[in-house]
Amino acid sequence: MEQRELTGSKPRVLVIDDEESMRHALTKGLERAGFRCASAATGRGGVEQFVGGGFDAVLTDVKLPDLSGLDITAILVEMDAAVPVVVMTGYGTMEIALEAMRRGAKDYIQKPFAVEEVARILARAVDESRLSRENRRLRALVERRLSPEGFEEVEAQLASYAPTQGNGNGNGQANGNGRATPTRDGGPLPLREAQRGFEIQYVQELLVQTGGNVAAAARLAGISRPNFHKKLKTLGVDANRFKEAARRGRLRDL
Repeated sequence: MEQRELTGSKPRVLVIDDEESMRHALTKGLERAGFRCASAATGRGGVEQFVGGGFDAVLTDVKLPDLSGLDITAILVEMDAAVPVVVMTGYGTMEIALEAMRRGAKDYIQKPFAVEEVARILARAVDESRLSRENRRLRALVERRLSPEGFEEVEAQLASYAPTQGNGNGNGQANGNGRATPTRDGGPLPLREAQRGFEIQYVQELLVQTGGNVAAAARLAGISRPNFHKKLKTLGVDANRFKEAARRGRLRDL
């Protein structure tokens, strides 16, 4: 079946549904779509498997013989909010679906549905979760390196690089492609310039992750799109370069 390519290794999904035929159809269909699946017939059984770890997403029905899908959502989100939970609801249960979202569900899907649709929703949820984790890692890296006690490390690592600006004259100016070039004397950078260098690396990585999509990059950065545009302009980073590279499949060459 037609399916958007999943990034990275095969995501592992936990399917929780008390109907054996539904569990079988979902697990087989999702495995054909590129997932690895485990399943449980009860809410408690699903929680027990989730405790073991290793899941990238959870797909749960609302109506279960013990715990409800709403309870499952709240429990799993409390245990690990980084793992997206998608809730399956019956026709005409929109209020229940919305309540699941309020309890932390990433998305919901109404029955009847095609397995292809479920696969698309899960793929999107897994990719967004991975991007969010990577974004948090990058932000933690930047914050750690720019902390008061990390200033010497920052200057040491960026000793040969200057911020992106100018026309590439060999004095720590940009080389025209959004990357910084080595300084002429190789000396340590002032702290402000070191910080600017890390900001450039950070926004460039966000644009690589999102294929130059400024709105998506702004969401990952946790700021508004206009403010992200201003940041790009200030840093001299051109998002169009990343869009064009994504179109040609050359993002990682930047």
